[in-house]
Amino acid sequence: MGMRRSLVDLQREVEHALKARSREVEEAWSMPVRVMDGKLLRPLVAAACQPPGGLESSREDALWWGALAIQMVHEASLLHDDIVDDASMRRGAPTMVAQKGATVALIQGDHLLTGAYRVALKVGEPRFLEWFIQAVERTVAGEKGQGAVQGQHLDMERYREIVTRKSGDLFGAAVVLPVVLAGGSSQAVERAFLLGGHLGCLYQMVDDFLDFCPGAALGKPPLQDYYQEKWTWPLGVAGVTDFGLERGSLLKRLFHASPGVEPAMSRALGVLEGEAEALREELGEEYLPGLGEIMDRWLGRAREALSNELRPLNAPAAPNLSAAWTEEAHVHVAAAAQALGGHGGWERYFAQHARSFRFAARLFPTQSRREVAGVYAFCRFTDDLVDDPKAGKPEERSLRLQEWRRLAERAYQGEQVGIPLLDEVMGFTAARAVPFTYVDELLAGVEMDLHPRFYPDTEALKGYSYRVASVVGLWLTELFGVRDPWVLARAETMGHAMQLTNILRDVGEDARAGRLYLPLDALERFGVSWEEIQEWARKGGEPSAAGWLPLMESLLTQADGWYAEAFRAIPFLPPFFQRPVAVASRVYQGIHGEIRGAGYDVFHRRNSTSLPRKVILGTKGLLELRRSRRAVMSASAPASALFPSHRATTSLNLDG
Repeated sequence: MGMRRSLVDLQREVEHALKARSREVEEAWSMPVRVMDGKLLRPLVAAACQPPGGLESSREDALWWGALAIQMVHEASLLHDDIVDDASMRRGAPTMVAQKGATVALIQGDHLLTGAYRVALKVGEPRFLEWFIQAVERTVAGEKGQGAVQGQHLDMERYREIVTRKSGDLFGAAVVLPVVLAGGSSQAVERAFLLGGHLGCLYQMVDDFLDFCPGAALGKPPLQDYYQEKWTWPLGVAGVTDFGLERGSLLKRLFHASPGVEPAMSRALGVLEGEAEALREELGEEYLPGLGEIMDRWLGRAREALSNELRPLNAPAAPNLSAAWTEEAHVHVAAAAQALGGHGGWERYFAQHARSFRFAARLFPTQSRREVAGVYAFCRFTDDLVDDPKAGKPEERSLRLQEWRRLAERAYQGEQVGIPLLDEVMGFTAARAVPFTYVDELLAGVEMDLHPRFYPDTEALKGYSYRVASVVGLWLTELFGVRDPWVLARAETMGHAMQLTNILRDVGEDARAGRLYLPLDALERFGVSWEEIQEWARKGGEPSAAGWLPLMESLLTQADGWYAEAFRAIPFLPPFFQRPVAVASRVYQGIHGEIRGAGYDVFHRRNSTSLPRKVILGTKGLLELRRSRRAVMSASAPASALFPSHRATTSLNLDG
């Protein structure tokens, strides 16, 4: 390998090496090796722990075989986790359990696990095989240990013991691998395993921290561990000792400050940073060059997630903004909101800006339709406060958002602010115990558009779509009485699906405004550049890059999978809510057909569905709903999806 590489270069090398050997295994042994589409952290750690001068070529080949074996065990553990948890999403996509059922997922997991031993033999090092087997056994023991304490409050010592086995010991095998291949002593190998275990424990602590940050976009529903009654360490920092808190109450315990006391999650970040510093001292100069940057990346993500969740909108206006600006913000926001009038004005606003969803909303009962229109009007008005570049400087628009939030919170707390939209919408929102957290998340998402940014991958993009789309669906879901995590997770997924549809439809329009929402890793994978997209949007003409069509189709297919996953929850809703949700889902997804029918041209036209087409799509949605209901009646439904109260789920999109 020569000189030590940057982490980015090393990541690419790991991906290339593992994919090449995965193909070799599949071709030579007729054994399906699951596509390595995760972060590949354990192989990355193994590669980063090589000696500064690298390994001999034969030893380096053995490194990749060992890294593949470790990754296969990890992939098998994820499949088994998904079976135990009845998980629907992993890495932002439907799990194998959701797609093909537990039996197929179990067989695939077992095949990966047994095949991993065969791959590990290709390393040709008995010492590695011994530590590898021990790591696998301890990983399984950690899984069993976690299951045994489900629903219990743990102390930190017991938590560390479980996660070190469950997650840490495979990291231990990853650190051991290059040490063995470099001819390290028995003491050096044993120390490597211990250090790797501590590193894996830190990673799991970061992952558990991020699980409580809804905007972190882990590729799985946020707060999942809490809903599954798995105790993790941030709960201890927040003083949470049971699993009965509703989402809003839990987030308040985690993120809200009290006089003289910083938020629990801020204190938790301090714990993480202390853990990392102690591990740095333990690693020493021998391992720090490679592992230090990996740890920095983990901590950086935790800091960013916490910063986003603490919501800069809660902070006072920047001191350099004049009092005149502050007064202007109040006058502008109040006048514009009052101009919408009462619910009749919201209905017109709804009809004007959300034709697809408004079409489906006709199926709601009158009172519910009025509430849906009110929530939509609030969200759309919030978006309009920053979306018009003629509305002033970004600082001015941000100040208007802060003023809008202040007024909304006053109305949520029961004060009459004299703006019908706020007095009524915040009134029934508070009365139904819908957490104000959703309003905060929406405002934070809208403010992200004030300073256009790039999204490196789908997970990062989902952090944005969670705020501007998923939280709206979650708001409505809880407004209609839903508290079931299984349904809430699918309401969130519907938001991701609709927002991705929006993004794909509006690529040209966004590019002309200097915005790009397509994930950068997808552009790189298909050989499309941001500069090319800008050129096509500005000058017209057909996209010339060969990768444009497969790029669009790949993302459309991903959104299709999210729609399918979200649709699973609809048969479990109260009957009078099922029909509008089913129609909304299929009508909005119908935009995909328009995009495909236009040859993926999203630069010269705004693809939308006509009224006759909406009728056809809506009818298909109702027929699909009828089939789904019959299937549910003839089969056992997931236990978490069966609930007695009146519950509903839907998701709105601000540009519908």
